Amino acid sequence: MKFCVLGGGGHIGSGIVRELSKHADGAEIVIGDINVKKAEEVAKEVDGVALKVDAADAGSIKDAAKGSDVVISAIGPYHRFGKRVLEAVIEAGVNFVDVDDDYDATSACLQLNRDAEKAGVTAVIGLGATPGITNILAKYGAERMDVVESIDTYWAWTALDPTMGPAIIDHYFHAVDGNIPSYRDGEWVEVPALSDAEVVEFPEPVGCMEVYNVGHPEPVTIPRYIKVRRVTNKGTVWPSIMAELTKYFSMLGFTGLKKIPIGKDEVAVRDIMVKLIEHLPEIVPVDLIVGITQETVKRFGEQFALYGVGIGTRVVGEKSGEKREVFYGVAEASAVKATALPAALGAIMIAEGKIDKPGVHAPEGAIPAKEFLSVLSKEIEVTEVEKVERIPEF
Repeated sequence: MKFCVLGGGGHIGSGIVRELSKHADGAEIVIGDINVKKAEEVAKEVDGVALKVDAADAGSIKDAAKGSDVVISAIGPYHRFGKRVLEAVIEAGVNFVDVDDDYDATSACLQLNRDAEKAGVTAVIGLGATPGITNILAKYGAERMDVVESIDTYWAWTALDPTMGPAIIDHYFHAVDGNIPSYRDGEWVEVPALSDAEVVEFPEPVGCMEVYNVGHPEPVTIPRYIKVRRVTNKGTVWPSIMAELTKYFSMLGFTGLKKIPIGKDEVAVRDIMVKLIEHLPEIVPVDLIVGITQETVKRFGEQFALYGVGIGTRVVGEKSGEKREVFYGVAEASAVKATALPAALGAIMIAEGKIDKPGVHAPEGAIPAKEFLSVLSKEIEVTEVEKVERIPEF
């Protein structure tokens, strides 16, 4: 088997490379990145091949993809690069996986379905933690119901990870900007980002967290594959001060793309804020950062505070005359692993011929849920809490 990981020198991409090396014994792995030095460092770890790849150059992507069984893209933010990368890989005629977590990029990529079908390319987008694990748990839960009423997906993510790059910050600001898609009463609607606060109990050590509507792919894709009346996605970050700051940033328009003059240039406000957050450790007094970090570590433990993620999927419906509600939860000490492992496992399933479905699909439209979760759960624990209530007969 041969895989090409685009953005393979980066935060998430390097994790995908490592998971492929671990789970696809003897596979050849090409690490493509605009930062060749980082690509070479990762390539040395897995005895892979490093290539310079520019996401803005379709020819560069096609050249890197040649001869691969599957291309996995970790080039974000996806609202900027998702569609253009997928288009190039489809033109190259190679199967594809990514961890696309932007709702608008997801909609755009789904429009490439016919192109992928004609090219004989199986493309699974959004196969990470959220979307990804959340979607597959939604499918698994729905398959156990006679009727599905609602599917709600949740996440809580560290904002302290020192290895986190600007693409993730950009994605988060994109997700909390303006109105975002949701699915209510059997229709797609727009709702204000960061609205409808709800307290969700994730597995420990995450525990109870207040989450809000955010712009994510789950409400865009799940209703396409599962008959359901409501699909939502709500999320937050820790420490809580970062979640609170985000509310004000969004309210003031700091997460938007309005351009303002700086010197002779015009720069998007969001780009300024991304740089600001990226360099906070150099700006904010050390004592304040240490205090916030210590408080967070006290709650979560050091590893989880810096690198962890909480994920949840709640499925509500009916089965055999009973109302059922099941909550699937994940608390993973490495958000990178929670994102990289699903992408790697999906790519391996495609390379092995276990998934052969030309077209562009969300995870719940292509991944066999039970088989996938049986492998995933060997490394990432999934908890299940179910409530059953008899429906009265009148």
